[in-house]
Amino acid sequence: MGQKKNENLGNARNEKLIRAKFFQYLLPGILMTAALQIGNIVDTMMVGNLLGPDAMSAVKIGMAVDNIMEIPGYVLGVGGSVAAGICLGKRDRERANRIFSGTLTVSLLCGLLFSFSSLAAPSLAGLLTGGGTLVDDVRKFVFVTLLAAPVISIALQLMSYLAVDNHPALASAYVITANILNLGMDYILLRYTPLGTAGAALSTAFGYGVAMLLFLIYIRSPKRMLAFVFPVRQLADTVRTAAAAGLPTLFFMVFLTVKDLGLNSLILRVIGNDAMAVYTVCSNVVLTVELFAGGIVGTVSTIGSVLYGQKDYFALRSLVKQVLLLSFAVVFALMAFLWVQPAVVIGMFGVKEPGLMGMAVDAMRLFICSLPFYQWNKFCTVYYQSTEKTALSGLVTSLQNGIVVLPLAYAFVLYAGAEGLDMIRALMLAFVASEAVAMLLAILYRKVRYRGQDFLLLETREAPAVEFSVDCDISRIAGVTEEIIRFGQAYDVPKAKANLVAVAAEEMLVNSIRYGGRRVDTIDLSVRVDGGLLVLQMMDNGIPFDPTDYATDGDGYEIHGIEMVKRMSQRVQYMRVLDLNYTVIEVQYR
Repeated sequence: MGQKKNENLGNARNEKLIRAKFFQYLLPGILMTAALQIGNIVDTMMVGNLLGPDAMSAVKIGMAVDNIMEIPGYVLGVGGSVAAGICLGKRDRERANRIFSGTLTVSLLCGLLFSFSSLAAPSLAGLLTGGGTLVDDVRKFVFVTLLAAPVISIALQLMSYLAVDNHPALASAYVITANILNLGMDYILLRYTPLGTAGAALSTAFGYGVAMLLFLIYIRSPKRMLAFVFPVRQLADTVRTAAAAGLPTLFFMVFLTVKDLGLNSLILRVIGNDAMAVYTVCSNVVLTVELFAGGIVGTVSTIGSVLYGQKDYFALRSLVKQVLLLSFAVVFALMAFLWVQPAVVIGMFGVKEPGLMGMAVDAMRLFICSLPFYQWNKFCTVYYQSTEKTALSGLVTSLQNGIVVLPLAYAFVLYAGAEGLDMIRALMLAFVASEAVAMLLAILYRKVRYRGQDFLLLETREAPAVEFSVDCDISRIAGVTEEIIRFGQAYDVPKAKANLVAVAAEEMLVNSIRYGGRRVDTIDLSVRVDGGLLVLQMMDNGIPFDPTDYATDGDGYEIHGIEMVKRMSQRVQYMRVLDLNYTVIEVQYR
């Protein structure tokens, strides 16, 4: 049974609290993603304007090594934060701590191994460029990138965990600070030193390393749920859990690297250096989409994983609706701007020569037609990863970033070359076709594999439940007791047990309204019958308040009702998740 109309309270559950939570996490998520993408885009602009198009192309080629180096930290960071978020949603803090500790340990070790591999930079540069004119610039960039691997690995881990662990604003502050430092050092090193492309890599390491001082705020925060435990117990099991959750991210990183290597080789060997500059500019358009829309979709990973762990499907559906509406509005607005003013964006990357500009404008207008398909595929990857559908998530990202795009790119370009057609236009059309084909193949797989289910693939809640939202007005909660008792009677729960839960609900609501501070405006409460248990769950966005911490009435908190429940209930648990107070009371009734 789903949500039920509550005549006494005057309302069933509404979207007010989850909508407020979405917007609380949205701005930090957008700022964090924007800072990451602006850093990447402006990095490329600075290299193009201060060192020239060849150096810009060299950095783009060297990013293939950077992608490989980031795989352990990125995969375990994203996968670990999703797995830890689900554990926090299930109120399993001990396992969440093990995942947090194990992934940090393994990522640091992998970073040290990559750092030692920097000695192989000359060989890697030769392999990536085929010994062409860009080899020296690629070598310098790759050497410093690998040397800085431990710093980047730890940064990727903590960025992901902070957002899940009640600190989205601090996560965005870290990324913003790191990129401000990065860009400042970029300008100094590229303009005033002979370091060349090595300066671009060094400035990134400097920014992310110095900004780690902000993590001291997280370490000392009373809202922090995750803690590093040493020695790390069950290391293999916890890392395997994080890796399984991060499998789509691994597929993304691997296929992205393969795609970059394959496309770089195709463009340099078949089309030429000018085409490489055009492709670099167009690929940065995707970073621009991530800048504006990536932070919106990212809320699915941070908020959605916890809601899924709680099995709060009402809130999860509400979140998905808001994410899709807002992210696609942003994408279509961006497409309109790029169609009307492509030269403005292209010129920002140092492309000035009229012939190259004309080629890039034509390519840009074709390329942006891929963006709606790209955004849908991106959403599906993140959503299915956050709801433990890792096989489907991995399939979508694999189709999008390698399985489809490389064969189509080679087929389109080689056919155009053989027929004397414009190969750059053919390449852009291949990008549009590949995103659309990836979307259609993923939809087909989902319909066959999960026959009869909608695209969210949420299990049908079998446990009878009543859900409602209560405005923060004590006079509005008078009907809570009657509502819960009536619900219990409908499912043969003894009246004494239903009374117990009803008293607990009323006491918790009263205390949240009185002591939650100005932040509290709506409280979400649900009661369900589940395997002989009557389960009460309550969420509010007030100041941290744990009723289980108090043994007796006092300290200004009137909690005698909850004290009685603590003595008679099967379990009482409190967590601070998504910067919300989340309390669960379970009463055995048979």
